[in-house]
Amino acid sequence: MFNVNPIFAEPEANENLSNVGDDDILRQRFSQFQEQKLVEKFCRETHLLKIVEGTVASFIEDYRRIRTPEKLLTPLLLRLDFIYADLLTHAPSLLPLIVEEPLQFGLAVKYSVYGLVRDQLKVAGLKPIDIGQLHAQWRVVGLPYSPNLLFDPAANSLRLGLSLVQGILSAYTPTETLVLQSTWYCGSGCMRNALQTSATDAPLCPNCSRPMSEYQKLRVTETYRLLAILPSSCVQTPRSVDRIHRPTIVRLRAYAYTCDLKLGAKYLITGHFSGSTNYSFEACHLKSA
Repeated sequence: MFNVNPIFAEPEANENLSNVGDDDILRQRFSQFQEQKLVEKFCRETHLLKIVEGTVASFIEDYRRIRTPEKLLTPLLLRLDFIYADLLTHAPSLLPLIVEEPLQFGLAVKYSVYGLVRDQLKVAGLKPIDIGQLHAQWRVVGLPYSPNLLFDPAANSLRLGLSLVQGILSAYTPTETLVLQSTWYCGSGCMRNALQTSATDAPLCPNCSRPMSEYQKLRVTETYRLLAILPSSCVQTPRSVDRIHRPTIVRLRAYAYTCDLKLGAKYLITGHFSGSTNYSFEACHLKSA
């Protein structure tokens, strides 16, 4: 009779669990790599490549004209419109990702565009920038209206993917300022730089632990408003009685719209759910309905 020591049985189980976990990580990384390649292919086949090339060319020209080290820390702001008709033609396989996982799609856009930027800088003989300097503001333009995509808290419809809010603009706040990026340096001779997003508090130098100083000229900001969107049913005839209509609070950044905002007008907003305490929906495109 043999005595089986359970200590020797555990590594095999742990090893199997480890292998399963490693396989999941590999599949996830491969999926992300595929997504980035699809976005890159779409950019190369559409007008988006020209936008990227033009922005990088301006960055290179500005640096060569001034040639100061801080110029290499200048942010790159890219506004990229993913037109629905172009997606159907060039990359229909991207649509499920955009609709079901808009945040994951946003990451794929950032990393794929960063690859295009890095290649262009390499050709120009410059070192690659930090990925934190790249701000890819994407919009899905021309997405057709579909009841299945509606984000309507009053009807208990809280989609987590790309969604639509359609309704009447009942109120909006004055413009507020959002910090996209602030750039910092250590004045104690450490020659260290730091990038921050959505923050203006001075970070501590990782070398000497002293507060860092900001390159004020390199700060990038953007304006936004909070909108209160009432459902269209609140102005329909016949009117419903004994019912309170609650607005959906939407954050609308400046890049997401080009039309005028008019109280009482009807709008169709494309975006996604937000867990913020101040608003419940993040807009990536707004148009008159």
